[in-house]
Amino acid sequence: MNWQMLFGEKATTKIAAVFDSESQALSAADFLKSAAGLQSTQVLLVEPYERDYAKKLEPEPQGVARTAIRAHAMLGLAGLVAGILVWFALYAADIPAIDSSPGLSAMAIIFLGSIAGLLLGGLITSRPDHQIVIQRVKTATEAGQWSLIVHPRDARECDVVIEKLTAAGADIARTV
Repeated sequence: MNWQMLFGEKATTKIAAVFDSESQALSAADFLKSAAGLQSTQVLLVEPYERDYAKKLEPEPQGVARTAIRAHAMLGLAGLVAGILVWFALYAADIPAIDSSPGLSAMAIIFLGSIAGLLLGGLITSRPDHQIVIQRVKTATEAGQWSLIVHPRDARECDVVIEKLTAAGADIARTV
């Protein structure tokens, strides 16, 4: 399965770079737009002490909702199929507990497989890897620093952004 199918967002990776001055952050933003071919909507600046920067970290609320629906539907279905396969394997292995009550054991195993898939869908929707970037931007904002938030849309853009920000000596945090 292509993991990108689970996500409804155009940019699933987020990169934050922290700078001490506005001029450094603006220079890096302009350089990234030209070097990586990024659009203005992919490169956002968070000012020191800015309060409403959450929209810059997650600019695609509709994409997050699509991710929730896709991840739960696909992984819930995958869990259902996995539960059926596990039950058939156990039934074929002549496990006494399965043979004695095949209907109840099938319902239980298939139910648990489905629940496991839905839980995994919830984990993917919650995106715990985003906390690294969110916390780094929060810390920088409270410390009076400038944060540059970049939303690359593919691996090539991501590699170019990381390379250029590393060369600029920026403090970088990124999601998966």
